This record gives sequence, C-alpha cells and structure tokens, in this order.
Amino acid sequence: MPAPKAVAKRPATRTESDDATRAALDTLQRSQLESSLDGDTGSSASSPAPAEPPPPPRRQERASAEGRRARAESTGDENLDRVAAYTGRFKDVMEQLAQKDVKGALEAASSWRSEEPADVMALIALGEAAEALGAPRLAARAYGSVVDLFPNRADLRRFAGERLERIGDAGALDLAIDTFEKARTDRPDHPASHRLLAMAYLRARQPQKAFEVLKAGIAQRYPDGRFRGADRILREDLGLAAAAWIRVDPKREDEIRTLLRAAGGVEEDGPSLRFVLVWETDANDVDFHIYDGDGNHAFYSHRSLPTGGELYADVTTGYGPECFTVRGPKAERAGPYKLQAHYYSRGPMGYGMGKLQVVEHDGKGNIAFQERPFVVMNDHAFVDLGMAD
Repeated sequence: MPAPKAVAKRPATRTESDDATRAALDTLQRSQLESSLDGDTGSSASSPAPAEPPPPPRRQERASAEGRRARAESTGDENLDRVAAYTGRFKDVMEQLAQKDVKGALEAASSWRSEEPADVMALIALGEAAEALGAPRLAARAYGSVVDLFPNRADLRRFAGERLERIGDAGALDLAIDTFEKARTDRPDHPASHRLLAMAYLRARQPQKAFEVLKAGIAQRYPDGRFRGADRILREDLGLAAAAWIRVDPKREDEIRTLLRAAGGVEEDGPSLRFVLVWETDANDVDFHIYDGDGNHAFYSHRSLPTGGELYADVTTGYGPECFTVRGPKAERAGPYKLQAHYYSRGPMGYGMGKLQVVEHDGKGNIAFQERPFVVMNDHAFVDLGMAD
C-alpha cells in the first residue's frame, strides 16, 4: 500500500520560543486549533545467545573536550549540503522553526492542515510547531490524529507513537504505549513492533512488561532474509530490561537472571551507549552514519570505530532496526558523537519516517532515553540526527 503524504525531519537541536512569540499566540487561536483537531474521526524458539563483544580499546591521550566537540560538529556537514531533506510546505514550516519564527510556522502549519486535513505531513508540521511553542497537548492531538486517520496502518501507528514519546509527559507516553500495543498486534513480524513497545514500557518504569515483550520478540519468527542484526539487538535489549528489573526488584535477581538466560538474552552489566535507528517504510535503504569526536567515521562499509563502537548490520530492505553500540564508561568514550541518516535508496514506498533512539545505561539498571524522530523526503538526502555524548 503506498504511504500517505509523508513527513519530514526535525532539526537536531530545537530552540525554545521567546516570550514575545508565546504572547503572539492568543487563547482564541489555540482553542480554534484544538477544536479543529477534536473534529477528527476515530480514536486515538530461542537460539543460543551470542557472545558479548569485547570491550573497546582504551583511548589514547586526545584533544580537549572543547576541541573534540568543535571537530565533531563540523564533521560530515558536507553531507547535509548535497540534497535537501525536505521539500514543499513541510520544508517551509521547518525553515521557519529553524529561524525561530514559531508563530509563523504555527500559522502556516494550521492553514495547511485546514486545507488538507488528511495529509500526514500537515499534521506532523502542526505537531512540530506546537512542540516548539511549548504546547504539548496540541502536539499530542496533532500526532494522535495520524492514528485516527490510519488506524489500520501499523507503520503509521508506530510513527505517531515515536512522535508522542518525544513530547515527554505521562499522558503522551500512555498514548504511545497504546498505539505501540496495537501496532505489535497487527505486525508482530516486524522487530520494531516489539522493540518500540518494550522501550516505552522501560520509560514508563515497567521493566517486567518490557522484559515479556522482548522475550516474545526474540521467539517470534521473521521473514527469511529480513531484519539483519535485529536478533542481536533484541537479545541485548532484553538484558537492559533485566538490569532495570533487577534494580527495582533486587530480591528477585537470581530468578530474573535465570529467566534472561532461558530466553537467550545477553547480560548487560556494564555501562553502554546505544544508538538505534528505525524507519517506517518498506523496501528501502536508510543508512546510519556515526562520527566520533576524533573525526572517525562508521557506516555500512566500515562498521567500527578505532576508538570503540560497532554498527551491527546494514539493513537494506526497510524498517530497520540498525544499532551502533559503544561500551564502557563515559570517560573512556570518544564522544561527542555526530549522528546522521542517509536516504540511500528511497524505493517505492515514499518518504522515510522514523526515529533515532539514544539509550544510555550506567551498568546498574538506570537507563536514560532520548527520542529523535525524523523525516526525510528526498532520495539521497542526509538528515542531521544531532550530537550525543
């Protein structure tokens, strides 16, 4: 089924609107937008675990943190100048947001949405503008409307959930979990269906539920030749869920570790930084590019960094996930890392819509997440996914 009109990328660093911009959006305009959204219809067998990878090499004496960041921020910039990530009215809205014209972006997005209420891109543009304004309820209603329009599309359910997670409040996270649950029911043959739901449960401080979802994801049979590297990602994710579960219920540690081994999971007892990329389009190729603070570059044909870190596999048939993991404490990492997605081959399914998730584990069951949804509209375009330490 062809994808509906697509959605575009969000800048890696979002700026807050100033007091004058907030004052410019009067109560009447906001209530009209929310009333408009209210008019939408609808409602919102395990194999042996792989061996753990060796620890990264210890870093040599290197440049100062300031020097590494300056180098990382400029590395790869030539990619972003080749082909624009966005086009059309979505590009206009995103450029206004980049220029801190939040009021103009909101007006443009709401006009677009009024003219084309079934356009997914218009709803995403409205959500982007609402987030920049500091109006999470309006943003959640915009993203929830994607589900209302396409309740039987697991890919769009997942994408809406990825957007809802970024909003950050408990209500939006509950909505994300609900839509991820339904997407998993519809498409259990996609590893991302299991992983997105499990990570949302971890964010909601429900590690036992996350563990059960990932256990089922590992046992699930997937189409031959699809989702290379996904099995390893899910087994390591199960280890993260187990570590979080042990942290909140230490009396059950022996039991939880037994369950982890029985499910084929990998124990995650050391600190790590994981970047996991997923996208909601089939039969296409999105490539993940990672630069460390020394300017070293990992991608599909050179999957490791000399300073430590590995890209597990290159998924060329749609959806992902692709994962890059750096092991060891933060002081021994070669950050900051600059992250990009390249729409290498658009294929027949249209725009690329997805998310980068940054997962930081301290080795003791404390896990922090950053959600960076993106859209890329043009073949061969690069999308900046920001920096991570």
